[in-house]
Amino acid sequence: MLSLSGNSRRRPSVEWLALASIALLGAVTADAQSQVIEATVHSPGLEHNLLGDPADQPVVVYLPDAYRKEPNRRFPVLYFLHGYGDQTPRHQTGEMFQKVLDRLIAAGSVQPMLVVLPNGLNKYKGAFYANSSTTGNWDDYIVRDVVGYVDKNFRTLAGVSGRGIAGHSMGGYGALTLAFRHPDVFSSVYAMSPCCTDLVGDLGPSNPAWARVNQLSSPDEVPLALSNNQFFVAAFSAMDASLAPDPGAKIFGDAPFYLEGNQVKTNPIAFSRISEKLPANMVRPLLANIVQLKGIFIEYGAQENFTHIPIGAQEVSRELSEAGVPHTLEVFEGDHGNHFGQRLADRMLPWMSKQLNAEIGK
Repeated sequence: MLSLSGNSRRRPSVEWLALASIALLGAVTADAQSQVIEATVHSPGLEHNLLGDPADQPVVVYLPDAYRKEPNRRFPVLYFLHGYGDQTPRHQTGEMFQKVLDRLIAAGSVQPMLVVLPNGLNKYKGAFYANSSTTGNWDDYIVRDVVGYVDKNFRTLAGVSGRGIAGHSMGGYGALTLAFRHPDVFSSVYAMSPCCTDLVGDLGPSNPAWARVNQLSSPDEVPLALSNNQFFVAAFSAMDASLAPDPGAKIFGDAPFYLEGNQVKTNPIAFSRISEKLPANMVRPLLANIVQLKGIFIEYGAQENFTHIPIGAQEVSRELSEAGVPHTLEVFEGDHGNHFGQRLADRMLPWMSKQLNAEIGK
C-alpha cells in the first residue's frame, strides 16, 4: 500500500510481486529437498504489551537441501524482516525464498544458508522492530529470542560472522537499526528500499496525515485507518507508538508534528525521541558499533513511490561516508516493490552469501 497524500490505494504485497517475478527465474531441479518450517517463539519482552498482542510469535525457517544431506554441517543464517502492513502469510514468503534459493544454490551463485522470517506485525500492522514501553520489545524479540531459538534448534554457525540481516521497507529500517545496535549479533546488513531513515519528504510535516493522527481517539482506530485506505495515518501511528511510546497517550505514542489552527507545529520532545531512532541520525552516536560491521548495502528504486526513501537513504549514505564507513548505496530502475523478486535473486542474496562465513572443513 502506498500514498503520497495521506490516503492510499491497495496493491499486492511485495512478496506477491516477487512470486510473480520468480516464475521467470527458471525451474529448480526435481531432486532438491529443501524445507520450509513453521515455528513459534515466545518472547518475554512482548508480554503485557498495551496492544494486547501475543508474546508467542510465528517464525518461518528455510532449510537448504544440504541441511538434510550433510547432517554434520553447520550453516550461516540470514534474518529477513518484512515491511509495514504486509499481510502475506510468512509461510508463503518462505516458499518464495525457497524457490529463489533452491535455484541459486543449485547454480552455485549462493552458498547453502538458512533464512529466518520473523513476524513484525502487531495490532497496528507494524512494530518497527523496536523496543517500546507500549507495543513491546520487538528489538529484543528478534535479537535475543528469535536468534536464540534458531541457534538452539538448528545447526547454525552460531556466531556473528555467520549471521546477516536484511529487510524491505519497514524491514529495511529494522535491518539497519538492529545491525547498527547489535554488531555483536549481525555481521552484515542489506536494506531494500528502507523506510523511515529520517523525517523528510512524505514523512515530514507537510504530510496532512499527521493532522489526522492527532485526531485518533483509541488504539482500535489505527488498524481501521489502514483498512479505510489511510495508509500514512496508520503507519505514522504505528511509528509513534514504537519510537515515541507514551502509555498515557490515546494511541500509546506521541506524534512529532501536529496542527494548530492552520499551522503545522513540531512537538520537540516527540520529534527528538523519534529522530534519534532513525538510521540517518544513528550513525554518529553508534559509530563505534557500525565500524564493526563487515558489510552495509542500501538500495532504492529510481522511481520510488515514497519520497522520503531516496532522500533518507542518501542521508544515511552521506553520514556513513563522512564517518569513513565503507558501504554501498545503489539505485536501480524500479519503484518501491515492482522489482523485489529480481533484486532479491540478483543482488541481495548473492551479496549476503559473500558476506557470511561458511563452515570450514565441513
